[in-house]
Amino acid sequence: MIQSQPTAPVRVPPLHLSALTLKTTGFAQRVRAAASAGYAGIGLGAADYLSARRSGIAEDDIRGYLSRAGLEVVELEFLRDWWTDADVRGTRLEEDILLHLADLTGAQQINVGLFDVVPDDVVRRGFERLCTRAARHGLRIGVEFMPYAELRTLTAARALVEDVGAPNSGLILDAWHWHRSGGSLEEVAAAADDGLVVSVQLCDALPEPLADLREEGRHHRQLPGEGVVDLQAWLEALAPALEGSSARPAATVATEVLSDAVVADGAGEACRLTFDAGRRVLEAFADRRDAPGR
Repeated sequence: MIQSQPTAPVRVPPLHLSALTLKTTGFAQRVRAAASAGYAGIGLGAADYLSARRSGIAEDDIRGYLSRAGLEVVELEFLRDWWTDADVRGTRLEEDILLHLADLTGAQQINVGLFDVVPDDVVRRGFERLCTRAARHGLRIGVEFMPYAELRTLTAARALVEDVGAPNSGLILDAWHWHRSGGSLEEVAAAADDGLVVSVQLCDALPEPLADLREEGRHHRQLPGEGVVDLQAWLEALAPALEGSSARPAATVATEVLSDAVVADGAGEACRLTFDAGRRVLEAFADRRDAPGR
């Protein structure tokens, strides 16, 4: 009688803290809070580089400061004017800072979105330029759609990535953005199956949308597992991206809970709440996939 070999238990992916969850917290305080809560890594923005330098951390020691706290930097954000040929609103300055910060920290990805009405050919040309420049630094570009932006659906974000075809580009799947954009699990599964998903962001949503989605998305998200998004079904659709393959590394997973209520009691408590909630969701997902009969 041939006995089947036991399968390895499903791995719970490392959990990271997005740059925007504590968007007003300084670099050093954010690092301490994230490390204390149990996060494996964090995201940073251009303002965090400036915060680190102003707090007296030497440029060459930024990565060491993070390493001593047990953290890595997995993503940098957020570029929104990458499409333009002109240096408006400090576009090139912010881009330059993020590329420099990536070199300093070993970050893997820069996140971008689109908020302006721009001709398709201009968008494609700008995205190709950015991907080419990022590739010189060993970086990928993650495209994030948002229901209140110009690039507002998974379908639109996927079209941009596929039209340009840069091998160092992919999609960011944020639970709140996906839910509020009216997305389907089928389109999530298709993107994951096709190896297009590079990042997953955990959060949750109120039972009913606010009249101003931008206000809700930036101030009133819910902790993962405490809203109405079916995160278990969503993660199931994303399973191929979370597991990775020989051709594509596993997608990174972060909590991105932009919530005035969550940060009200300080950075340390916000990190504890978001980490614990995110970890519970990921552990429940792993347990479901390990259940007999799957």
